[in-house]
Order: sequence, then structure tokens, then C-alpha cells
Amino acid sequence: MAKWIQKATAKMKKKGTLGSFGKATPKKLAKAKRMGGKMEKRAIFAQNMKKIAAKHKHAARKRA
Repeated sequence: MAKWIQKATAKMKKKGTLGSFGKATPKKLAKAKRMGGKMEKRAIFAQNMKKIAAKHKHAARKRA
């Protein structure tokens, strides 16, 4: 596992944001964004993490 993922996971555990949505489906993210406040921030964070993970997964496939 890459070091940046380990550091990010540790930071998320410390903040309490790790797994706050379970599986972050588009439906759950949309609902959380409508709620606003802290839930909106968590939804945006989860969405961004999914993009980063997909980008790294794609790059790993290219290297293989």
C-alpha cells in the first residue's frame, strides 16, 4: 500500500471521517449534500477520495 494512503487513513481515523458514509453511493452523497453543514463537507470529502482512489487505481493498471 502506498504511504500517502496510510497517512490519509490515519488522519481520517483521528478526525472521525473514516467510513462515515459506509459505501459512498451517489444517492447517499446527494442526500448528505442536501443536508448541508458538516454532512455536506463529509460528502464532498468522500466524493473527492473516491476520485483520487480511482485515479490511482487507473495509474496502477497502466504500470502493470
